[in-house]
Amino acid sequence: MLAIIKQMTIHQIITGHMLGDGHMAKVVKGNSYFTIHRKAEHHEYNLWTKGHLLKNGLLVSNTYPQIKQSGGSHNFRSSYFRTGRNKFWSEQRALWYKSGKKVLPREYIKKNFNKISFLLWFLDDGDCYGRLSTDSFSMSDVIFLRDIIRQKYEVDFHVGHQFNRPQHPILRCPKNKIKDLFTIFQSLNVSVACMSYKLNLSQH
Repeated sequence: MLAIIKQMTIHQIITGHMLGDGHMAKVVKGNSYFTIHRKAEHHEYNLWTKGHLLKNGLLVSNTYPQIKQSGGSHNFRSSYFRTGRNKFWSEQRALWYKSGKKVLPREYIKKNFNKISFLLWFLDDGDCYGRLSTDSFSMSDVIFLRDIIRQKYEVDFHVGHQFNRPQHPILRCPKNKIKDLFTIFQSLNVSVACMSYKLNLSQH
């Protein structure tokens, strides 16, 4: 069952997903569109996102999300979600990308980062040990994200890196704060069953 949260704005949703797995597609002509590519087991999560984008008046085709075989060297069944093309997404792409690379629009994030943004980002890139992957961002951006979490929620993440991969930074929640972190997420009463393993406290 998917919980629908009232008064959730599109900007809070975008902030969470763009910190995580979301992407604004570049097109040669016309407007951009928003897309997320997940494992097939996470199809329900894409359906959740679709439902909230529709509630905010954004066009999503009935054919998406769809489960298909992923191409390339890593061939696996995946859930592919995309919206219709819209000027709104072109404007968002101009915010989130510079010279073709994803960046952090810091003022936009300061304005829109809230509990739902935090949760969506965590469901995209976090794990049940309180770690958040941030390897697509610069170190100064990672520190900015650490600081905004600290300021808003008084949870002081540590900046580290993936095992034997110092070029890939991550944020780590201290073990004595993991229950506080998950309490923040659980207060939203969002239910996406296929992602619940990321909020599993039984391992601590």
